[in-house]
Amino acid sequence: MKAAIYNGIKNVEIKELPDIQCGDNNVVIKNLYAGICGSDVGAYNHGGDAVFIFPGLEFGHEMVSEVVEVGKNVKDIQVGQRVFPIPSHIKKDMLRASTAGGFSEYVEIEDFELGKSAVLVPENVSDKVAALIEPFLIGVNAISPFKVEKGKKAVVYGAGPIGLTAAIALKYLGCEVVICDVINSRLEIAKGFGLHTCNTIEENYVEKCQAAIGGSMTVFGQPAIDADFYVDAAGNQAVMDLFFQGAKFGAECSSIAVHHRPVTLNLVPVTYNGLKVVGPVGSYHTNLPLTLEIFSSEQFDLEKMITHEYSHDQLIEALEQATRADEALKVVIKY
Repeated sequence: MKAAIYNGIKNVEIKELPDIQCGDNNVVIKNLYAGICGSDVGAYNHGGDAVFIFPGLEFGHEMVSEVVEVGKNVKDIQVGQRVFPIPSHIKKDMLRASTAGGFSEYVEIEDFELGKSAVLVPENVSDKVAALIEPFLIGVNAISPFKVEKGKKAVVYGAGPIGLTAAIALKYLGCEVVICDVINSRLEIAKGFGLHTCNTIEENYVEKCQAAIGGSMTVFGQPAIDADFYVDAAGNQAVMDLFFQGAKFGAECSSIAVHHRPVTLNLVPVTYNGLKVVGPVGSYHTNLPLTLEIFSSEQFDLEKMITHEYSHDQLIEALEQATRADEALKVVIKY
């Protein structure tokens, strides 16, 4: 079988590996589509240690797959069924989640348990769209600290795949949402999902958000945005500064982005304006029901998130394209 091996910065090879011999308690899957994650791009361009992608390993983890072989002791899955394999359970090691084999033709799932190792893909969801399930789970995780209900309002920083999926999930649950970025092509895609948008460089951030979802005041008498929830899916100092600048009393910010540099927080608004900065509290399994519900609903044309598609032997070209954030949103590999 062909498998992509990560060897270091700008060093990925498609290698021929021995065919998998399915264990009695295991299942072998054939990948149909795989998405390129920001962690894959980061490893390719800057090194993979920080995201647990180490030299010499297969990598990739956003995939939709077809079952092609079932071990004799496995009773709850059949050959031919489509599954979303849960990255942290494929190798039975959370540290192997990023090196689960999404960029390999075939993968063996050890000690297979339906619902734990993988879940069935809803029949009305295409293979291509199903490749978005994993990043969507992360977007849903971003909103897990919030008590989301219809009529609430939210601001999301970052219109990449994670920010966009968080914004779609908030909208699905009844929130009015503004999504912020500095890349207009991504904001145009966001508009297609019925989201308000703000380019924080070209537009007045507070005024644009107030016009979209309403205004309020801070306890200091400064203009505020009438948003209950904020999601940081951008991961830089600027977005945290924006949050503290425009948040109303009691607003909450969930940080799902990986911050590669420390940020400075002004804790005065936290004390006097009742603000909260929290981390996500969900997991793959707790986020699956809402994620699959959104996919099955067909309320959103999720395929619009996929801007580029490549074949398996074009993986390096695909990684290069995924690096160009002004051109690409989600890049996928079709097997």
